Amino acid sequence: MSLVLLLSLACTHNKTQVADSGGTTSTISTVVGDCDPTVGIPVGNLGDPTEFFAADAHADVFGTEAPDPWAVHLGFPSRDASTSVSMLWRTDVDTMSSLVEFGPAKGFPKGASQVAGYTFLYGSGEIGTGAYRMHEVRLCGMLSPGTTYSYRVGGEGHWSDSTTFSTPEPAGSVDTFRVAFAGDSRDDMTTWGAILAAIDAHSPDLIVFSGDMVMFGSNQEEWDDWFAATGTVLARTPFLSSHGNHEFLAQNYFAQFGFPGNEEWFAYDYDDMLLLSLNDTVRDPDQIATEQRTFIQDELGATTLPWRIATHHKSAYSVCTTHGSDKTVRAAWSDAFEDGGVQVVAAGHNHIYERSVPIHNEKKVAPGQGTVYLVTGGAGAPLYNRVKDEWFNAVNNPVNHYIIADFGPTQVDMVVRDINDNIIDQFTVPR
Repeated sequence: MSLVLLLSLACTHNKTQVADSGGTTSTISTVVGDCDPTVGIPVGNLGDPTEFFAADAHADVFGTEAPDPWAVHLGFPSRDASTSVSMLWRTDVDTMSSLVEFGPAKGFPKGASQVAGYTFLYGSGEIGTGAYRMHEVRLCGMLSPGTTYSYRVGGEGHWSDSTTFSTPEPAGSVDTFRVAFAGDSRDDMTTWGAILAAIDAHSPDLIVFSGDMVMFGSNQEEWDDWFAATGTVLARTPFLSSHGNHEFLAQNYFAQFGFPGNEEWFAYDYDDMLLLSLNDTVRDPDQIATEQRTFIQDELGATTLPWRIATHHKSAYSVCTTHGSDKTVRAAWSDAFEDGGVQVVAAGHNHIYERSVPIHNEKKVAPGQGTVYLVTGGAGAPLYNRVKDEWFNAVNNPVNHYIIADFGPTQVDMVVRDINDNIIDQFTVPR
């Protein structure tokens, strides 16, 4: 079970209310595929994940301190990126209004629909109480693939600015799409903001982060600084992260993001790509070699998508001597990745950029015959300079950086840039 409570435990009695711009309200189905519109209150590392605690439903109540939405960002309540999305935001603790108004971008807000969601308090360690308020609305199965939408969140008199996002084309469309990779912002929000702004300038369709967003996952002030550094980027660009050891399995982490499945390890289908996001910092270490290994094998065995990418935090292959290679992760997951046809694994933890040679069964193989392991830990955390020679290393560079990957029908072209947009590595991975 996840630290985030599985919403299906209480989905049988919940409905989502939808209103058009004229105020007419209707009720939609409770669950669409793997997407449940209801929201549960996440627990931290001391919580009991076998219990379900329902969040509060929308109410037309606004506080007097700060009722206007801030830290608005997209979330993902389903593995199907083309038909479902969620919107999350913060307000003062007394504001209960949790509405999203959305519709096709052309002509918005004419003909827009309003969907009511849920809200909860977090941050005290006790369920349903705390110093911070979160809002989340899930649009389950309510979107069309390959479509640009506009939306705003909040409620009457306290709407956020309108912004847009686009859903990917459906799988099998033989489309091209762009993914950005980064990791380990942790200590330096100025650098993180600059990295994200540089990423945004390349207009990625999806941003993938390998964990360690902040130094202490239970410190909300750090999260506030992290979100402030993101500006409006995450309100319009999908962002998925793996859990890092500095997130500490804290309630703050699970409260502020909406990822698929149990939110610790999950599968995400974007266009022609299966993305596996894993957690190598779990409460029970046995979950790495048991539940998550089985999850990897099952997902890779069932998918028909040609691109198979994995991300987690602690690098299985690294020449950086600060942490080195995580042998537990390598033993538990690497052969499953390689046998299952994963082309690229992106991790972090070591604050450096690294690229491995293609690897299969702990041996260097020809391009396209194995898995390339990346270490992308340069989004703000203090850089690590010490390295050693290893057979598996192709490139290493202790520099603040990010990666832009262009996926096509037969290959992915990856370009690694430093914070000043200088190219420090570029390579192609065949399908």
